[in-house]
Amino acid sequence: MTDKSHNKTVLMIAMEVPPARSAGVQRPYRFAEYLLEMGWNPVILTATTDVYGRFDHELQVPPALAANIYRAKASDINKVLSIGGRSPDFLALADRYWPWYFSATKLGAEIIRKHNVGAIWSTYPVLTAHLIGRNLANRFNLPWIADFRDPIQCHYNPHYKNFNGLTRHLERKIVASASKVCLTSGESAQLYRELYPHQPADKFFVIENGFASIELPPSATPEKFMLLYSGALYGNGRDINGIFRALRQLKDQQLINASNFVLRFRGSAKPGRFDAELAAHGVADIVEFAPPVPFAQALAEMQQCSANMLIQDEVFRYQVPGKLYDYIQSRKPILAICPERSATANVCAAIPNVWRAWSDSELSAALAGILKGQFAAPLAAPELEQYSRRGRTRQLAAAIEGLVAAKQ
Repeated sequence: MTDKSHNKTVLMIAMEVPPARSAGVQRPYRFAEYLLEMGWNPVILTATTDVYGRFDHELQVPPALAANIYRAKASDINKVLSIGGRSPDFLALADRYWPWYFSATKLGAEIIRKHNVGAIWSTYPVLTAHLIGRNLANRFNLPWIADFRDPIQCHYNPHYKNFNGLTRHLERKIVASASKVCLTSGESAQLYRELYPHQPADKFFVIENGFASIELPPSATPEKFMLLYSGALYGNGRDINGIFRALRQLKDQQLINASNFVLRFRGSAKPGRFDAELAAHGVADIVEFAPPVPFAQALAEMQQCSANMLIQDEVFRYQVPGKLYDYIQSRKPILAICPERSATANVCAAIPNVWRAWSDSELSAALAGILKGQFAAPLAAPELEQYSRRGRTRQLAAAIEGLVAAKQ
């Protein structure tokens, strides 16, 4: 008979894994990659690739892990039931991928029987992944970690208040059923303890995001000062007008111009999207928008710029963007545009050469400070390792081992 307390097979349920290109890929994929490296047997239940909007075919999945990736048929209900390119909002509850639930629970049951799974881990922001995890954990009496990369949006974003009754109901079911609820910041964990005061406080625990330990080119500094923003921009939550105003001020002071400075947005927007804002602030000659590139190339660019920038508005007070950890890995200076005492600001406070700014005056002063080029020593390798996804995976492994042992 198998000793389940030593069962190292874990079913990992995630909508987006390679070859999808998305910010959501790195957390589940790197957990699985490093669990495999640590002697575990991660089995991934994911979606068919036809539901992905963008692809990164350069990320090479280890053969042993690729053999353990199972894809259940998934559909985007907004496309299936679209009329004139639109569909009613209520059809996308709990999320627009809910048809995936039916094929995934069936395939998940087959996986559990075939692989003698000892525990389940599922990850949001696709809530359907948690519903699949809940179904399988209840059916097979398995310990289950519900991982929230972000809090449910209706808890922090006023734009998601509509139709949130069902979402909140489903979340209550998930939190009640899960063995543990994992968050990515202490602020998010505390939010959930306050939302669910009748649950044990230690049900909610934190495993932060981190950087992927992959081989990168040597660090370099370009001749022209390049401030890099890598990743998505949102209309609500990442407003770029503040940085444009600060650039205009520095330009008027003749500290920067097109010959010595550029702000590059990598993979952030289609050409022309911000033409009106650039023209209004008079900074079109020192700002450029570059197309998206595969993950490894994006990391390499973070090593080759002068400084990296992130924007995390008040609406994202509980979250830390995953790219902050990639920026930390680069050891380059960081301009962090975020509110004081937010989750992002609290992480930044422990990192050298980070300028946190929020108001226009703070932004101008921070940019001027970065341009002076007087930096402290960056994190040494041993200090840097604490921010790696490999280190975070050791935390996950310990959590799963504890749950499996406690189930006996």
